[in-house]
Amino acid sequence: MKSVRGEGALRMVSMLLGCVVSFLGVALVLGSTLYYITLPAGTPIKEFFDTNFLGLPYLLYFAIIGSAITVVGLVIFIKASRSVEAVAQPGRIMARQRGTGARIRTVRPRGRERARIEGGGIVEEIEREIEEIVKSSEEIMEETGVEEEVEEVREEEVKPEEAVEVVTRGTDMVCPNCGAINPLKSKKCSKCKKPLFKAEKGEPTCPTCGAPLKLAKRISDELFVCGLCFSELKIPTSLQEEIGLT
Repeated sequence: MKSVRGEGALRMVSMLLGCVVSFLGVALVLGSTLYYITLPAGTPIKEFFDTNFLGLPYLLYFAIIGSAITVVGLVIFIKASRSVEAVAQPGRIMARQRGTGARIRTVRPRGRERARIEGGGIVEEIEREIEEIVKSSEEIMEETGVEEEVEEVREEEVKPEEAVEVVTRGTDMVCPNCGAINPLKSKKCSKCKKPLFKAEKGEPTCPTCGAPLKLAKRISDELFVCGLCFSELKIPTSLQEEIGLT
């Protein structure tokens, strides 16, 4: 019993030490910075702070050292608070034997011990909340990734268009705006810089130049001529009805 109390007191001292060390680190950072700001220009101390050592001014070294001291104090405090919860328990069972029988008594924690238990419980509760936030964010990211994969699969499952047969392949494209000759698969005219055509997403196109099939001109029941590259195309009847060439 005495050893447990001694350990609890030692851990409380460690927590207090961690707080003091953290306070000293913060005081070093803020104190040196505020002192530097209030110093008039040209004073020796301010020139000392402005002096560079290994490429950094001494003022920055004070800030780095203070930050390191603060981190050490926080580590000491967190370790002590965790060990308090690990050792302390809500109730203890003490047994005293008298004669042939035994009597069991439950001892409730005192005020200081209860405060140590609650302090450790707060730390564990914060850690659990952080873990839950991380898990929920990971689940949201996974669900978003699954939805994107499902959309990609749906796009792949779209029924492919019926094949358009090229009877005679053209060699170039004629601009409908200025009549200039352009290479196959061109998007803009090389002379007037205007778009050769406007194609909508998923719209059937000419296999030779990529222009929309709706620009084709009929020369027989199934034969058409592309409006830009003048390739002779054999378009199935179902596709003709779909793009309005019937």
